[in-house]
Amino acid sequence: MDYRRLFSEDEVRQEFLDRFDEIAAGAAALGGFEDVDGGLTVDRAAEAVERMTEGLWVPDGSGLEAIIERFTRPVHLVQRSTFKLPPDGRTTSTHVAARVERARRPLEKAIPSVGRVDLRNHALRWAGTGWMVGPRLVVTNRHVAESFARAARAGEGTGFAFRQSWTGRTVRPSLDWYQEYQQPEESRFRVAEVVWIEPDGSHDVALLRIDATGEDGEAAPLPLALDPSGARAGRWIAVIGYPGRDSRADTGDQQRIFDGIYDCKRLAAGEVTAVEGHDVVHHDATTLGGNSGSALIDLDSGKAVGLHFGGEAGRSNVAVHAAAVARIVRAHGR
Repeated sequence: MDYRRLFSEDEVRQEFLDRFDEIAAGAAALGGFEDVDGGLTVDRAAEAVERMTEGLWVPDGSGLEAIIERFTRPVHLVQRSTFKLPPDGRTTSTHVAARVERARRPLEKAIPSVGRVDLRNHALRWAGTGWMVGPRLVVTNRHVAESFARAARAGEGTGFAFRQSWTGRTVRPSLDWYQEYQQPEESRFRVAEVVWIEPDGSHDVALLRIDATGEDGEAAPLPLALDPSGARAGRWIAVIGYPGRDSRADTGDQQRIFDGIYDCKRLAAGEVTAVEGHDVVHHDATTLGGNSGSALIDLDSGKAVGLHFGGEAGRSNVAVHAAAVARIVRAHGR
């Protein structure tokens, strides 16, 4: 999370301070702030806002940054291929909410094309997120694909092979386009082939080919359109994927932001904070480990501008630029 961008808009900064008593009361009602020295005061919040804006904020364990992140970068639940804020009564920015609401139609069009990478015969139930980038073609991260696939060895043919479990059974990955909160429906497609895994030192990208139809005979979702020129600093995007509980992140902050709801489809809005040529996009949407492979959707165009692959707490999230994804699809997505 790049805290400098959270209050880049004056109206969001002022709204946060004007509504701080309401925000603090809602947060305190859910517990976890009893030991904060001096309490959650508007003066303390104003100081934090100033330090964040100047790029001087250092997380202090108070939970204040989680309150700010929840207010400025809320994470929506996805149910029945639409999205809404969790029903916990937490206060979020009306300015940010209005911006996301204006993009509802393109976002709802994109949601069905993002799925969870599930695993059978593996120690993990699932490995990350993937999304349709062509007919039967799914893009995800290299580090996601490497949890269930590897380069083929001598005698196994060319290309890539599925890994074996410790019992000798072949790991079987699939894409489920639902896995939504409190929704039992599934739409599961077997991964028939690992088409490509970018080598180490290159982009964190892999391509998978799924079956033409799902387990129940349904057709695959439509591919997301890539926008190789759409990623620009200051543009608003939404990350669609599957955040899972992350051992690298603060447990209390995760609870405050995600309400203890993990492993299901979520939508998190944020801004593009920087772009490195045609290779890397930085953004400040709220993510966790399971978001690896998530789609970055431009709120204005509804097109994908990046493939999320990681981040560092207190700094920035990073994604593979859509231009790089497009090059890899052209070269290897036969």
